[in-house]
Amino acid sequence: MSAKKYVACVAGFMFVFMAANLALWHFVVKDIFMQDELNRMGSFSSTRSFTPKHEYSKRHVELKEYLASGRKESFDVVTLGDSFSNGSGAGYYQDYISEKYGLKLVNARFRNHCLEDLYILTESGMLDELNPSAVILESVGRHVQDRLGASEISPSKFSMTREYAERFLHDRVREKSEQLASGFFAPVMTEAVKKFLVNIVYRMTDSERLGEEAYIAGLSRELFTNPVYENTLLYYYYDLNYLNESPNAEMINRNLNAAAKILADKNIKLIFMPCVDKYDLYYPYITNKRGRPENTLFDELRNMPGKNYVLIDTKAILRKELERGGKDVYWFGNTHWSWKGSEKVCDELAKYLLPEKLN
Repeated sequence: MSAKKYVACVAGFMFVFMAANLALWHFVVKDIFMQDELNRMGSFSSTRSFTPKHEYSKRHVELKEYLASGRKESFDVVTLGDSFSNGSGAGYYQDYISEKYGLKLVNARFRNHCLEDLYILTESGMLDELNPSAVILESVGRHVQDRLGASEISPSKFSMTREYAERFLHDRVREKSEQLASGFFAPVMTEAVKKFLVNIVYRMTDSERLGEEAYIAGLSRELFTNPVYENTLLYYYYDLNYLNESPNAEMINRNLNAAAKILADKNIKLIFMPCVDKYDLYYPYITNKRGRPENTLFDELRNMPGKNYVLIDTKAILRKELERGGKDVYWFGNTHWSWKGSEKVCDELAKYLLPEKLN
């Protein structure tokens, strides 16, 4: 083949490749990408929920913003956790507590590891400045074991100056999908089209899998308001990790009790809020469980004796809501709860947050 023909073949291939990418992106994939996280993970297009998004008139304070302001004030509650605490799904559950119960909340986000983040706050001296009456530690269920049950966590490992600790602080979560999908040649186009094609192969080999990260199951009841998909469950593959990893409830309890002792010495109440995994929450209604047993994490945490902290049993709270026929407790296309779900949990939380203010 002559050099001229070779160049023409390469150019022709590149043209066809780019044209195919553009066609798939603009006519198929872009719409999926602009939907929710599980839709993106599984390249799965769905209808929209009838439950609208909701915002609150009052807002909590982010620790990074508070420190940047230079003002000095105390707060009723400090929250530390992962995406459930940092703006995903329902937005900020802290805003609902601020609005309905009139409490001042500050959210601290260092490593998205609730206990490590707490020790960064205590060891750097920032917790004393914030002077809360309660601290909420939150973790999604699928990460409770690796975060709190794998080994004993020592506060001394996180000893650092305030100035150094501030370097780890994150800003508020901001939506990036629109920015990534903008323009004729969107920055995410090639990768999104590739995922779309790969996910087709996953579906051909396993009817339960939408892709590498997203799974699908049928439900025995209509628990979502998305037309056509009212009795369909989308969930994250890591929700099934409990099948290979048993919780060490004793170690989890030991780590939390150690933190509770440190806070009690400062007259601060510790509240632990594990957020139930989506598959775990909807488990009773899944029509084909494929022989999988139920996740025992919450049973073991609930029955662990000698807790010196408050356990917020999100699984029990939200299961009751499902039993009452509640819909969109979690968003259909998301791994997180909706504001409907978070408000139910927050109403339970409020019973332990400065009860003298809530009577």
